[in-house]
Amino acid sequence: MKNTLIIATVAGLTAGAMADDHIIAYTSFENAFVGDRYVDTGDASVDHDLINNAGQSVVDFTADGVEIGFDSQYFNTRNSVGLTDGDFVGATDYTGTVGSFTDGVQGFQLQDADGMMRTTFDTIQAPGGRTLFEWNLMMDFYVQETGWESDDYMRIWVVADGVEIDILNTAGMDIDDMGIEGEWHMATVNLTGYVSVTLNVELDSNSGSESLYLDNIVFKTGVPTPGTFALLGLGGLAAARRRR
Repeated sequence: MKNTLIIATVAGLTAGAMADDHIIAYTSFENAFVGDRYVDTGDASVDHDLINNAGQSVVDFTADGVEIGFDSQYFNTRNSVGLTDGDFVGATDYTGTVGSFTDGVQGFQLQDADGMMRTTFDTIQAPGGRTLFEWNLMMDFYVQETGWESDDYMRIWVVADGVEIDILNTAGMDIDDMGIEGEWHMATVNLTGYVSVTLNVELDSNSGSESLYLDNIVFKTGVPTPGTFALLGLGGLAAARRRR
């Protein structure tokens, strides 16, 4: 089936963007622990699951009945130190880059993995398992404005009943030329026709100034009101233009 990707700057959104909406599941990372910078204790030469460390910002979170959970992994794509040198990843309340978060006072950050960091969120089911139920994913993301390199890469996508649907995929592109840096964006994916959906986010970079922030991830019933967002089409944000 055809799936529509819609994006707008958060500042340009209007109230009542959703018609007859109801929240199915969400996270804005308010319940996730924020502490010291994260230091991976695993072997940077081997792909592995990341685990939380006492006193450090969490990279994993177990659903608590309010917010959905997430799990993070590291992949050795650069034969470097990975996250073992300590990096500002995971739950965060740092607003020096983003100004403020779009919902609450915390968000989630991927940065400087010296390899690739991937975060996978809990799988969400359509209400009642009904394939014709109108529902969607809405989420906010912020790409730090910096000098991205040609081998830097980020991707945000969902796996919906085994089908991969890109929200953002910079593979083969120069992030600096995509017009997505320096402000919050909201992306929406129409999930109608799917029953089981998993959100994934990954960043491959090697600089502390190269960050991807997430906030306000919401699965809702209903579909976006026509005209509320600028339609970009399918397959990611390659044609996105930043609006001030």
